[in-house]
Amino acid sequence: MSVHTTEEIDRVVLEFLATRDNGPAPERDDDLFQSGRVNSLFAIQLMSFIERAFDIEVDVEDLSLTNFASIAKITGFVQSKQLETQTV
Repeated sequence: MSVHTTEEIDRVVLEFLATRDNGPAPERDDDLFQSGRVNSLFAIQLMSFIERAFDIEVDVEDLSLTNFASIAKITGFVQSKQLETQTV
């Protein structure tokens, strides 16, 4: 598995969000849930996409709004899962 840079992860997540939302792109720290860009159903699609796009597994204990609240949080989550996978 390759490790993705912050910029790569941000770009991929933004591209995925753009498939659902024609509005202006969110900032890295914008709360995706509070802004209405992501709801509970889309959150599941987003998690599934993240698993496929970055070859990681979202475990039950990872299912927290904190991990998916913003692009910055998603990027940090993906990077931590990639590091976790590398050290195993």
